[in-house]
Amino acid sequence: MRKVETFLQKLNQRNIDLAMIINFENSSKPNSFYLSGFSGSSSILLISPDRKYIITDSRYFEQAQKETNFTLIPHKKGDIFDTLKRAISDFSFKKVGIEFERINHKTFLTLSEKICDQLVPIDDILREMRSVKDEKEIESIKKAISISEAALAETLKQIKEGMTELDIASELEFRMRKMGAERIAFETIATSGPRTSIVHGKPTNRKIRNSEPILIDFGAVVNGYCADITRTVCLGKPSGELRQIYQIVYDAQSSALNEARASMTGSDLDSIARKIISKKGFSEEFGHGLGHGLGLEVHESPGVNPRNDKPLGNNAVVTIEPGIYLPGKFGVRIEEDVVLKDNGAEVLTHYPRKLISL
Repeated sequence: MRKVETFLQKLNQRNIDLAMIINFENSSKPNSFYLSGFSGSSSILLISPDRKYIITDSRYFEQAQKETNFTLIPHKKGDIFDTLKRAISDFSFKKVGIEFERINHKTFLTLSEKICDQLVPIDDILREMRSVKDEKEIESIKKAISISEAALAETLKQIKEGMTELDIASELEFRMRKMGAERIAFETIATSGPRTSIVHGKPTNRKIRNSEPILIDFGAVVNGYCADITRTVCLGKPSGELRQIYQIVYDAQSSALNEARASMTGSDLDSIARKIISKKGFSEEFGHGLGHGLGLEVHESPGVNPRNDKPLGNNAVVTIEPGIYLPGKFGVRIEEDVVLKDNGAEVLTHYPRKLISL
């Protein structure tokens, strides 16, 4: 309940009497889980200084009772907002906090008409809270990484000429599941040859060929927390150009890993790797940010990119993933997951970063 108490303190600082976390078909599943432990896809959390309620339907009555100590308010029939209105009929409130970014316009209007005409955004509160992790959260991320890396090691042993990108993705996802992942963090990226220059390319039936690069971006989930790892490998002997580009990306990432620490801004960390890539003449070929926050969602706060001038927090978990993409030829990306500390970065990923020839 420590997260809820911290959340309530931040609400109090803004004179917000009641918070509602609206989770319809996963719209705010991460924040609902973060505050209550409930992992279902449909719920409303009601959080005030003296009450903690969860409204959900019959699909989730038993699950809610097992997963959370919030008081269950069953929604049995009719409009769930009518159930909500009855649930708060004896609450005393003037200002209600909701997530503007996770509800649609229709829901906003319904809340304004039926519940309260003084709705205020609380998205930034939850972003800030989730941007730094406690030890339990970090341990879950470590377990997700361990499963992911073990699955990758076994998958790479199976890769041979003639396999398809889809074969690789399927093999990797199967092994992550078999090794204990509760689900896959995102659709696995497995591209080969010239398709590796597509930053977020989907795997296809393209067959793997000898001496071609293979880019794999993947991650498992444990206790709701994600891993996010990328490796670029080569089937057979890599070309001289591939080795050259890989070394530039490797050096850029190494510098960022060595200098990363809490309190520096996201843009400062990004610039460490970006300067190295730019000096080699590939500034235009590194078109995305250096990284992003990692936790209940694969992409969350804080951003590690030129736009983020805010200091990175102690115990923020972020990715560091520079890349160079040459359309029509190939792309290279290497991605680590790290936890930032005041005195540096603890690298959570352990799979070898050097270019691997299969």
